[in-house]
Amino acid sequence: MKSLFTRSGFAFTCGALAFGAAIFGAAGCAQMCAWSGKTSTHAARSAPTPSYAEDDFDEGPQTVAPQNINVFGEVNGKRHGGGFVIDIGLQQHTFPQEGSDSDVSVDPTGKWLAFASTRNSDHPSIYLQRVDGTAVTQLTASGADDAYPVFSPDGKQIAFSSTRAGAWQIFVMDADGKNVTQVTSGTSQSIHPSFSPDGNRLVFCTLGSRSGQWELWTVNLKTTEKRMIGDGLFPVWSPDRSLDRIAFQRARQRGSHWFSVWTMDLVDGEGRRVTEVAVSPNAAIISASWSPDGKRLAFTTIMQPKRGGNDNKVKGQTDIWTIDADGANRQRLTDGRGTNLTPFWGADNRVYFISDRGGPECIWSIRADVDRQMNLAKDAGKTEPPQKPNEPAVGSADTGEVNK
Repeated sequence: MKSLFTRSGFAFTCGALAFGAAIFGAAGCAQMCAWSGKTSTHAARSAPTPSYAEDDFDEGPQTVAPQNINVFGEVNGKRHGGGFVIDIGLQQHTFPQEGSDSDVSVDPTGKWLAFASTRNSDHPSIYLQRVDGTAVTQLTASGADDAYPVFSPDGKQIAFSSTRAGAWQIFVMDADGKNVTQVTSGTSQSIHPSFSPDGNRLVFCTLGSRSGQWELWTVNLKTTEKRMIGDGLFPVWSPDRSLDRIAFQRARQRGSHWFSVWTMDLVDGEGRRVTEVAVSPNAAIISASWSPDGKRLAFTTIMQPKRGGNDNKVKGQTDIWTIDADGANRQRLTDGRGTNLTPFWGADNRVYFISDRGGPECIWSIRADVDRQMNLAKDAGKTEPPQKPNEPAVGSADTGEVNK
């Protein structure tokens, strides 16, 4: 295939979560990731964000073809700056016979899923499905690649990324697939939109034509005004209306595969109070997703992240975790089996994610309440209930202490 996908699953790669789900071959490592949830606000980052002209998007002729972008933000391998219960608390929601599913998003009611899939084509399209597995509808069939769908706060619209205009760009459509509107244009690759709590703005990441690095931008959907707010990948806007806060991932060093999760507050539209909230000495932390109340985050960890072979896949055990927005109270939700990627925290207090534990990459979910899972396991007569929150992972270097 010529675009971002590989047959083993989406090899989307945008920096860290990329467009798909199976980028990581399940390495089945025996060791678990040790990571720190201590926050460390960098005062130096509170200086005014450099101003960038809107022409940084280079809105010229659409002559650049879409690129293969992996989870580390490398373009074509080059660095640039009716669900049923399988296990206690674990459910499978989609069952593709061919292809793979990826990039799951849940509507505000908790009843509908939007996701990208290659089940009917080598090019991913956007699908809508009820959480219970019924009423599957294909929303897009552009012949190009469509990915990263996300619902607006009122559930009436879906923002997504597509190559239908040449490079990856941001689009918005009604939740039924009608009235598609292009939001960004030019030759820069722009992906992973997320709505502000009032639904009037989007945040997304763009591979800067001048910087050669992944940048975070916002756009006002009413005025079309765009602002560059910092560097990073896969941004998600907090649903907490009392804040103007965005979570994202950023490499610890330029060109590194070791990512951590950060937050920033917008003050008068500018990025301020940039804070690292989740970091690990032996795992990359990627693909943040807010809880519905904006008080916690879910994310993926990749043990000893590295790309292996000629397929541009990332190797290393992957798991889903949650953490308080201030970096405290970490909890591991998955058991290290298969790939566990791109979490989305639904209104039903379940964390939805992509996994190949049942075969092809498809949508699964698990309760965000670990204590509840433990009680269910005990009631079912399990001899080894899920790991308690904050306990060191078996086979891990994690001592339960945060980095000082």
